[in-house]
Amino acid sequence: MDQKIIDTNIFLRHLLQDIPDQSKIATSIISDIEDGKMIGLVSILVVNELIWILEKYYALKRGVYIPKLVKMLHLDHLRVMEVKKDLIETVLEKMRNKKIDFTDVYLKEVGKENQILSFDKDFAKI
Repeated sequence: MDQKIIDTNIFLRHLLQDIPDQSKIATSIISDIEDGKMIGLVSILVVNELIWILEKYYALKRGVYIPKLVKMLHLDHLRVMEVKKDLIETVLEKMRNKKIDFTDVYLKEVGKENQILSFDKDFAKI
């Protein structure tokens, strides 16, 4: 089966449906992944960028976009390149109701106790 790396803008156009021509193509790509016509590969960097853009540029609330991201992560033919999908889902769920960064929660999840060095006080919120 054909594997394609999916960039942030494909996910954005699919989720937002804001640029008709691009949104139609993006939704077709997501449908092809959902239907098993291709395997979509996503980087954890894309997930991080997607979160930043949705919050900072589009001012979407986490309660709106996180369930949609989690739903896409559940697609059988969407693979995360660097880590297991359930790790990203765990990070997203921990972020949903707290004002903490994806990167901070991710580092906390992959690191061991007292392994993270940072000046960021958000680690106490996790």
